[in-house]
Amino acid sequence: MNFKAGLGCLVLSLALFGCSKPYELENADAGAVAGDVGMVNSTGLYGANPYQSAGAFGINSNYTGNSGLGDFYQDPMYGVNVIGGPSGTERDRVVYFAFDSSNIDSRSENVIREHANYLRSHPQTMVVLEGHTDERGTREYNIGLGERRAYSVKSYLQAAGVNPQQMRVLSYGEERPAVWGTDELSYAKNRRVVIIY
Repeated sequence: MNFKAGLGCLVLSLALFGCSKPYELENADAGAVAGDVGMVNSTGLYGANPYQSAGAFGINSNYTGNSGLGDFYQDPMYGVNVIGGPSGTERDRVVYFAFDSSNIDSRSENVIREHANYLRSHPQTMVVLEGHTDERGTREYNIGLGERRAYSVKSYLQAAGVNPQQMRVLSYGEERPAVWGTDELSYAKNRRVVIIY
């Protein structure tokens, strides 16, 4: 009988642990919670920046995290003089989207075109296409929308002659915002695909 009671406690503990909130804001800036457009802190909202590691999915990455990422949405130089490949700036590796859309606009086409040129000339290079959304919508819907956005970029790259085996699609949905805020400008900066080398 003690074995069954112990097993029941173990199952209950695992169930409660599985239902807990994994991204609770414990030490975040009060201003960020109130809708401040700035970054939460240098370690990121969810702890240490995972992009600081040796690479996403074993791919050698020189992506330095999202410090300032998203500030390019209003930049008039976004989509102009883009450098494709890993030597491009953060601005050169972000593709923005309209609300609830996975359609690519003309400024973003310039960004994708330069990466297609690089990837065609470097067939051994791999990229991860990370899809992101703003916080509106359910978690499940946003994961799907982020995935559709990443596949939209992949389709464009593939149509431009990039081997589909060079690309991986990953969706974070609303889980990794570029900026923290509840205004339209913040939402616009978070609706993106990031190209990771």
